[in-house]
Amino acid sequence: MRIWIPSRSLLFAGLRGHRPRRYSAVTSDVERVNIRVGLSGDMTIDLHNVAKSSPQSPLLVYLPPFSTAFTNTPAKLPKFIQGQPTAVINYRWHGFSPFGTRKGAAPASTGEPDKEEFFPILTWPAPLHDVLIAYSWIVENLRPDFDEKRDIYLYGSYLGASLAMSLALTESHIEEKIAVRGCIALNGIYNWTRFLPDHPFNNPPKPGSKQSSTSKTIVSRSNDPHFQELKQHAEALFVSPSGLFDPFASATLFFYNPGLLVPPNFTTSALSPGASFLANISLPNGVTGKSTLILKHPRKHPLFFPPSTSGLEIPRTLLLYTKPSTLPPSSFYEYVGRKNEDSFQTQAQELGWHMRSRTFEGMVNQEFPLNDAYHSWKDAATGRFQVHNVGSSSRDYTLNSKGEELAAIWLEDHTS
Repeated sequence: MRIWIPSRSLLFAGLRGHRPRRYSAVTSDVERVNIRVGLSGDMTIDLHNVAKSSPQSPLLVYLPPFSTAFTNTPAKLPKFIQGQPTAVINYRWHGFSPFGTRKGAAPASTGEPDKEEFFPILTWPAPLHDVLIAYSWIVENLRPDFDEKRDIYLYGSYLGASLAMSLALTESHIEEKIAVRGCIALNGIYNWTRFLPDHPFNNPPKPGSKQSSTSKTIVSRSNDPHFQELKQHAEALFVSPSGLFDPFASATLFFYNPGLLVPPNFTTSALSPGASFLANISLPNGVTGKSTLILKHPRKHPLFFPPSTSGLEIPRTLLLYTKPSTLPPSSFYEYVGRKNEDSFQTQAQELGWHMRSRTFEGMVNQEFPLNDAYHSWKDAATGRFQVHNVGSSSRDYTLNSKGEELAAIWLEDHTS
């Protein structure tokens, strides 16, 4: 049994009273480290090729597409990071797994059957806690000696991509000797609030309105089954709609306020009479004299991120997304009052646009253009922030050959 150094202070105070218990075991050339996470049980980190690599070599941190916390077999690494020193964070996130992830083991019997057994709730924000504790362990235990530098690069896909992007944006400290320097993400959801009924994506303009009469744009309905699966399981993953507004889940919300009220559930508008007694109350407008409803969504506005005193910089990022092969126009094209449909593509392009705008153009007061100008923000072939279409997705949620090639080239360019 190996005893590890206690981790640094974390963002959430609720776990400070519980000293993490850590030990490691070696299985099939992979070292598995168990870490106690307060009262919610243990999570694990799998270390691939770490012991035999230089402490100064770049370290890869991999967040799998779904929770792999309750499997005895280490997650298979994508081809482009095989052979690299890699730490796999086996975060726990109940709510959806296409492969039937098992639930955690029940606590051991105490011989007192009258006592109620405790089963931790492993929906949001449990995966965030796991990732923060795991990253703290990595920084404390895999840093080089003698105050030398070590760069960390993240890769995550699907649910892991959402977590990887929030970690990348908040742990890219310029002056730290060991910190996140880059991130690759595949098919992440970077703004979960888009799935709520009040979001503009889900509210076409009313017939006869100015917006309806001026915007007839052909847009594609998302026919990606993987995207639809995540959308359909948002409630199971988060339980409460308030979790969708957390920027650590929706990384794009580091850059702006979504301009939405938190609804009572995942299917009801926050402005409906059933959501608030204020929904039907109106007061006369002081200028026009007309009655105006007092309950309305807040105005969407930008946020200055990263803060100038934070010591953070937006790390170099490669955002990859899949796009299903084109179907006959009649099956998925229609004229609607919306400029875009939500998809892995629009999720990646919006996040990339905000990162690029903040870094290069200082456009703090400019919103992501949901109009024809949107299409002028094309997939960047070069630059600090790249967004690429890698074609059709694979059935097993792995990175396809085109994505592997792009990721391998990007990683080599940034680590060599």
